[in-house]
Amino acid sequence: MNFVTIDVETANSDVGSICQIGLAKYLNGKLIDTYCTLVLPQTSFSGQNVEVHGITSRMVRNAPSMYDIYGQILKFIGDNVVVSYTNFDQRALIKSLEAHKLPVPELQWVDATVLVRRTCHRFAVKGYSLANVCKEWNYQFNHHDALEDAKACGFITVTILRENSLSIHDWVTDSNYNRIYHQQRRLNSRSYPSNITKVGSESGRYAGLNICFTGDLSISRAEIADIAAKNGFNVKAGASKKLNYLVVGSQDLTLLAGHEKSSKHRKVEELIQSGLDIKILVEKEFLKLIKISN
Repeated sequence: MNFVTIDVETANSDVGSICQIGLAKYLNGKLIDTYCTLVLPQTSFSGQNVEVHGITSRMVRNAPSMYDIYGQILKFIGDNVVVSYTNFDQRALIKSLEAHKLPVPELQWVDATVLVRRTCHRFAVKGYSLANVCKEWNYQFNHHDALEDAKACGFITVTILRENSLSIHDWVTDSNYNRIYHQQRRLNSRSYPSNITKVGSESGRYAGLNICFTGDLSISRAEIADIAAKNGFNVKAGASKKLNYLVVGSQDLTLLAGHEKSSKHRKVEELIQSGLDIKILVEKEFLKLIKISN
């Protein structure tokens, strides 16, 4: 039961804009070492992101860049399996390394949300967010601090592996697994989960605002649409000038016809460029916004 968990916080909606990284190392299921640092991103900060994690441009002014910490990260990970809660952190690390023209190491990754989904079906109602799972298991932590989230991910991983007598290596998503997974996914479906529309509750905090979701989320599309509607959001199937929020999940690049972003994401960015005020959030930012992550 040896592995390293990772969590990152980002400066804005660009998944590669890492401004904090936290790593936690486990040996035989016990936490033995940690690494955490603020990171100077090559970009500006978004107010929405700062509201989530509290990290500002002033705080990272003298922080090391990804160039500076690249060697430390690789040394800390070593030959261990790397575990993240959703594949957001994996995508963030890869994109940040590519942006800095640094070699992307061949790591063995495990998505802890897959462990939770496969072994703990009771979370289907409340949702599989890191905060929900930790709350259910009475694990207290400072959410949206990279190291705290990495240790929370480690706690969940150790708990599931022990309770189910599993090996971390049973869950490794290596390149061959990903290739087979994406091939099967293309056979089963040519698109992401079907779009859902809902009318928001008039008594909800965000009544009258329109929201749209794109990509894969840790919560099912139906569940997160229900959550949004209960909080007042009108859930829309597509991007339009009337949209107020777009929530972006992970993207399967094999389904994007050569693009790095979904058509909804690209459309919203065009609308923002034209002067419209539409906010782009990742899933955990949306959950924080509606306070169910607290």
